[in-house]
Amino acid sequence: MIARLAIFLYRFQIRLRNRIFSSAVGGAFFRFGKGSTIQLPASIWGEARVAIGSKVHIGPDSWIQYLGGEKGDTPVIEIGDGCSLSGGVVITAVSKVTLGRHVLIGRNVHISDHGHEFSDPETPVMKQGLGNIRPVSIGDGAWIGQGVVICPGSSIGKNAVVGANSVVKGTIPDHCVAVGAPARIVRGPQG
Repeated sequence: MIARLAIFLYRFQIRLRNRIFSSAVGGAFFRFGKGSTIQLPASIWGEARVAIGSKVHIGPDSWIQYLGGEKGDTPVIEIGDGCSLSGGVVITAVSKVTLGRHVLIGRNVHISDHGHEFSDPETPVMKQGLGNIRPVSIGDGAWIGQGVVICPGSSIGKNAVVGANSVVKGTIPDHCVAVGAPARIVRGPQG
């Protein structure tokens, strides 16, 4: 009985802490929808260019980062209403990353609209700047499995499924299932 009470109180304290944090920082975002929560710990950079819809859940240890300047009249990272991002999700953007409504993202997914330059083998990669900057979009109702990497320029369709540990480099059409590295369609919209 005492153990159950302790677990209940622990979980309640975590939920309360996350709600207080989400309420306190919500005003710093481009948009922060009602009922959305960010579970701590989390790292969010460039929040003035991040739009989070209503009833969005962002799990612990997530990293959301806009790498450009802070000013602007449009969001660069958009997370639609009802999305659920599990823990350890990384979204990093220079140009545009868009998640539609009710997108489900598994643990340790990496989504990026850019990569690092590697044109001079004598210069450290981190000093060569960013390149291959192309927008990424994920359609309404898509499900992205655990450990997926979504590369610059990728587009994932409405209600599409990407299997665990896949690497998406291109387009996955609506209502398709894709798996592998690189991700290939294994089931089309007709089944």
